[in-house]
Amino acid sequence: MVPSCLRARPAVGVASTRHLEACGSLDGAGASRRYPPPSHRRAGRCELDRESAVTRVVRGLGWTLIVAGAVVLLYVVYLLWFTGLTTDREQRDLAEEFTLNVPAEPSDTGDGTAPDDEVGEDEPIELGDSYAALWFERDGERIVNDDVLYMVEGVSLDVLRRGPGHYPESDRPGGEGNSAFAGHRTTYGSPFWALDELEQGDTIHVVDRQGREWVYAYVEQRVVQPTELWVIGDDPLETGAPTITLTTCHPRFSAAQRLIAWGELIGDPIESTADGDAEERDEIVDS
Repeated sequence: MVPSCLRARPAVGVASTRHLEACGSLDGAGASRRYPPPSHRRAGRCELDRESAVTRVVRGLGWTLIVAGAVVLLYVVYLLWFTGLTTDREQRDLAEEFTLNVPAEPSDTGDGTAPDDEVGEDEPIELGDSYAALWFERDGERIVNDDVLYMVEGVSLDVLRRGPGHYPESDRPGGEGNSAFAGHRTTYGSPFWALDELEQGDTIHVVDRQGREWVYAYVEQRVVQPTELWVIGDDPLETGAPTITLTTCHPRFSAAQRLIAWGELIGDPIESTADGDAEERDEIVDS
């Protein structure tokens, strides 16, 4: 018998190869494992690098969109909330101005017209100064806006931040022509947010600087282009009746068009609600 120490042994390389062939497969099927050559390993690393680059780009784009969304949200909050606070303070100041300017007893000639020495084209009102008070009613209830709106002279962007503004080239409230006003729809207090909700039978009330309350019956509304300036002309409805015109942006959150609402004057100025609104003005100033 040949001693075990003298028995022939397979070469190490052959045994290793047989071992790999027998159990080197990952799926247990006996297929031998093959290691990729260096060129294949380099290709794999390039593929991983490309995937990492795409991941970085996607992640960066995602963060950019998140930041942009946050900026847009903050801007919307600024437009709808912060500008409203600014206009609220301006309205309080205008209420005080208006209270000081309006006499204790409304003046009236008895025929529904204003005396020439009290109201007329010769009475200058500075741009941005208090001009009149405005509100809307339906069956005695306040509509469109819960508050009395204090209006200013002028319709520039800076002026309209204080409240609705009077077109300087248009007639005064109670005049024989067209008294036209503009107001924001969605920012700076949104005074004309619900202007499109006016219906037949609603009334538009304006108190001028002489303390007279002029009442207009709502007639109709229309959507026009910003260039259609005829809407604030002397007789836009072509009825010959004293008219009030209210303009605002349309649709909401857009300035693409203009929403126009018209009313026609009802009789002489009245005093029935002027005193009540004077009390309301005092409450606003004191609050």
